[in-house]
Amino acid sequence: MKKNKIYLYLFTVIVLAAIFLSCSENTDSTQTTDKTEEDIVTEVTEEIDPLEALKPDIPELNFDGYEFTVISRDDGTHGYPLHTRDIFAELETGNTINDAVYRRNIEIEEKFNIKIAIITLPETDSEETANNMIKNAVIAGEDLYDLVYTHALYGATTAAAGYLLNWNTLPYVDVSKPWWCEGAIQGLSVGDKLFLALSDASVSSTQYAYMVYFNKDMQKEYNVANIYQMVGSGQWTFDKISEVTKGVTTDLNGDGIMDNEDKYGAIISYAALNFFYAGGNTVMAKDSDNMPYLDITSERAANTFEKAYDICHSDYVRFAPGWEDEVEMMQMFESNKALLYFHSLSKIDRLRDMDYDFGVLPYPKLDESQEKYYTYVDGHSPLLAVPKVASNLERTGAIIEELSYLSRKYLLPAYYDVTLKTKFARDEESAEMLDYIINGRVYDFGYVYDGTTAYIFQSQINAKNREFISAIEKRMDAAQKNLDKIITAYSEAVG
Repeated sequence: MKKNKIYLYLFTVIVLAAIFLSCSENTDSTQTTDKTEEDIVTEVTEEIDPLEALKPDIPELNFDGYEFTVISRDDGTHGYPLHTRDIFAELETGNTINDAVYRRNIEIEEKFNIKIAIITLPETDSEETANNMIKNAVIAGEDLYDLVYTHALYGATTAAAGYLLNWNTLPYVDVSKPWWCEGAIQGLSVGDKLFLALSDASVSSTQYAYMVYFNKDMQKEYNVANIYQMVGSGQWTFDKISEVTKGVTTDLNGDGIMDNEDKYGAIISYAALNFFYAGGNTVMAKDSDNMPYLDITSERAANTFEKAYDICHSDYVRFAPGWEDEVEMMQMFESNKALLYFHSLSKIDRLRDMDYDFGVLPYPKLDESQEKYYTYVDGHSPLLAVPKVASNLERTGAIIEELSYLSRKYLLPAYYDVTLKTKFARDEESAEMLDYIINGRVYDFGYVYDGTTAYIFQSQINAKNREFISAIEKRMDAAQKNLDKIITAYSEAVG
């Protein structure tokens, strides 16, 4: 999105320069024009829309008032319908995201002569309920649901059981387009089979991407170097964490005990696992045929664990291994007691009333040679799936592709606008940092289909146990059997 704007801006500058030179070379001309520079820029902007040039090539289709039914769970833990707000808006309210969804849905409904309906499941029982609803519909051969926003890990169970449709069989769906998440498409496919995917029709999924908050006021107070510049130059690495937090940790009350009453260079709250992914690792890699294989015992994974262990258990870090400490850790950051706060983007909603200025950063790289910044997405996040009993693939594919495209056009900009302008500082770097985070999302087949193996990295750090590789090796036979079973299920799945 941001790159497109940059290209458009550069094109506009070039055009204006050409017009200026043309005018300079024709000073003797008596012709005049009423067009201002602003008019010219507007015309150029209207003529060139990179996203419009990529829009789906879908013919005129009329589905005779069909009710397109979406299943989603609702996440009450955020204090608002985080997941369902991506899908449904009854009317315009002035809320940026709501109105973007409403505009998108109206446009789709009018284009295809359909109505979008939603079945909302409580967050507390949605995992089991959604799976059973899909399973029962498929067994009965009933085409009841068109699209499912499923919990990632439970969706994997449904996929492995053979109840979902292969996305690659849907007409009009082009997962190479920018409104589809490349990390999810690459990570969750096996050969030519793809049962779980992600598009911009689910911006709530970004809330579960892990990242780093930093206190800008403390950065100034302690003369910390410009971390934004480190990120942009590719120098934001694991080793830089200790460098930027040096001298911040303080025993504020002088009691000789470091606890939540004191100040820290960093707070890491139930976020150790993301160091594994931030270091450029995955539980499973892919071979040349796009088939997954276990890759968690690599030398890089071992090095990543050692550095992550040292970071989490260093003197400058307040480390919280479990969810039970979440509120306390966030309150410490809100209270100006930490320079860095490692957690997911979901916390940004709760920090909106923070008195201190803060910004966001991607997790650092293991080292500067690493290609890009990576972040994993918590398994609680939504993925998209279609029950395999879909009876009209043309209808399903056309509506979902248009839904995803228009979400990129309307919903994603609305999400960026709300996140950037109402949740934290409105500086130019913030948008760039958010791009790094979202574009670096990793969907590891090994995590989604085998969370037990993935979490050994975090559980060993939580337990202050440095034996990572040996712990993984004890799990390898079970992990391989699980992988073989899933590959067989994918191979036998129709589509």
